[in-house]
Amino acid sequence: MKTVFKNILMAAVVFWMATGQTLSQVPDSIISELIAVTARPSADSITLRWAPMNFNVWQLGNNHGYKIERYVIARNGSLLREQEKLILSPSIKALPEDQWEFIVKNDKYAAIAAQALFGDRFEIDLSQSDIFTIVNKVRENDQRFAFALFSADMSPRVAMASGLWYSDKQVKKGEKYLYRVVINSIDSLRGSIFISPDDIYELPKPQNFKADFKDQLVSLKWDKNKTIHYTAYIVERSDDGKRFTSISDSPLVTVSPTESEDTRYDYAIDSLKDLSKIYYYQVKGITPFGEESPPSGIASGKGTPSVNQVPYISSVESIENTSLHVRWDFPDENNPAIKGFTLERSFESKGNFAFLTRNVLSPETRNYEDKTPQQVNYYRVTALGLDGELYPSHVYFAQLIDSIPPAFPLGLKANINEEGTVTLSWKPNEEVDIYGYRIYKANHRSEELAQITSEPIAEPSFIDHVDLNTLNETVYYSVMSIDRNQNHSALSELLKVSLPDKIKPQAPVLLPVKSNSQGVALAWIQSSSEDVMHYAVYRKAPDKPEWEPLKIVNADSDTVYYYNDESSVPDKINHYTVVAVDEAGLESTPAHPVSGSKIDYDLRPAIAWKKPVINREQNQVTLGWNYNQSDIQSFRIFKAVDNNTPILFRTLAGDKKEFKDTLIPGQLYKYRIMVLFEDGNKSLVSEEVTFQY
Repeated sequence: MKTVFKNILMAAVVFWMATGQTLSQVPDSIISELIAVTARPSADSITLRWAPMNFNVWQLGNNHGYKIERYVIARNGSLLREQEKLILSPSIKALPEDQWEFIVKNDKYAAIAAQALFGDRFEIDLSQSDIFTIVNKVRENDQRFAFALFSADMSPRVAMASGLWYSDKQVKKGEKYLYRVVINSIDSLRGSIFISPDDIYELPKPQNFKADFKDQLVSLKWDKNKTIHYTAYIVERSDDGKRFTSISDSPLVTVSPTESEDTRYDYAIDSLKDLSKIYYYQVKGITPFGEESPPSGIASGKGTPSVNQVPYISSVESIENTSLHVRWDFPDENNPAIKGFTLERSFESKGNFAFLTRNVLSPETRNYEDKTPQQVNYYRVTALGLDGELYPSHVYFAQLIDSIPPAFPLGLKANINEEGTVTLSWKPNEEVDIYGYRIYKANHRSEELAQITSEPIAEPSFIDHVDLNTLNETVYYSVMSIDRNQNHSALSELLKVSLPDKIKPQAPVLLPVKSNSQGVALAWIQSSSEDVMHYAVYRKAPDKPEWEPLKIVNADSDTVYYYNDESSVPDKINHYTVVAVDEAGLESTPAHPVSGSKIDYDLRPAIAWKKPVINREQNQVTLGWNYNQSDIQSFRIFKAVDNNTPILFRTLAGDKKEFKDTLIPGQLYKYRIMVLFEDGNKSLVSEEVTFQY
């Protein structure tokens, strides 16, 4: 439809330029036409095809018929000062039901169109129906509309019988025309196109036709044509590249992706019965006039056997502790689908694999001897598919026998800063098969050491964090080394680390807040530290980076303390925390924040509508209002047409006092409005303004 709309817009611009009007004076109805029109020129005639843009317009066209108008815009290269208007046909309508019988017998698409036009319908009272019944009615109408236009696109005979086709045989060379297709009695429902019988009309062949052969399927794609709109395609296949037949009984109708997806290509898929045979493909486009384009270029290829299982390493056997013999399983019936196997080895399970085989092993191979294994080995076998895919096995671990543990680490030392960050370091082990180190820690010399590393670390250094807000004065560390065969060394010598003398008070514990119309009520349990002098209460808005001090509450013998924040803004959420301060001026870490807001239970008054102002020449209504409240963020307009459910129609800025809407004759309109304020409050929804247009 986008191509059709480009033609419509060009015709509108040329027509109004010819009458002496500028583009800014072109009526909105020309730009927003609801009937898409396309045309095919020839030496002695111009054929028109059109399509309504929605179900309602299609139904009106079926009931009232279409009037065909022609304007002579230019003659022999010169624009006419006054256009010559001619009514080519006063009313074109779909054939009556009793005249479709012969067409249905000879055209399969005629049966679809006739069912869409004359098939049984169910009528419902929308005011008495649930939402699911209404949705079903809308879906039925959309399906009738879609299949009716689809059938007309696929068959010129059906397009003529559906009242969507006209051939103008009163054309003259050297003249340029503007055609208008108008629904009788509703002049605003129309479509137009600008064309001349001298225009060149050639159907291009589909471009960039490509085929991707994989397994037993071929994926075909080609560029959508930007100048000629093809409504369907015929995809053809050949065994010899000369005689082609269609792969389906019906032309292919592609479904366009959404605007966010790539819309350059059309696609098709075909299955391949014989994987040893070369197949040839081409594609032809079909226009809304039933014409076939020249065939595209030919794409050829053949399918590839599929691999349905990956290799499975069944065993790795040590031979005199000097080499490792790797064996794997793979279905023999998959041998024709692969080029062969590769064998890889790594020192770790998660990567850095290196090839052991210089050449690809044959598809029949199921074992390999690694004559230069390391102490620790991770093996992986990969099948190389003829389809270009890789099919790797699981990783299999194997090692040579090693029972000698490494030496324990030497030279352990530590450095601690005022924040409690401990940096440990030691001399790296000299063994070549060292896998890593484990770190152990204790708070007292007599305490059992606990491992603080979840897995061995590779580097001879480690950073730990110690909580300085405790009564402990020292901490102890030790290190163990591990080789690749998982042999553990003894622990290193125990290292004592003295902690900085910096003990902060314990933080208080905030209880759940209680919000009401008077403010936000805070409560907290006292700090467990005995030297707390007072508590500092802080508040922070979510959109601000800093905490604001609110109150200093002196500490006494109470176990629970209270404070009520009456200065908070209603319905604005704030975060709160409390800090304990001891006699030395050291502050505890802030208590875990809580959130709360002062509650505002009142909704603002509703808006009162002004009387609607209807402009029937422009099919518009102007709705206005007065509202004396301040701090308005926006207005929300809700709209319902006929008996449909009201939905959010438009959001306006807070300084607006009216808005305009376009109307369609014969419909009932309903509007409501509500206000959103800067502080998050809302108004009541207004009363409903209703009128029939």
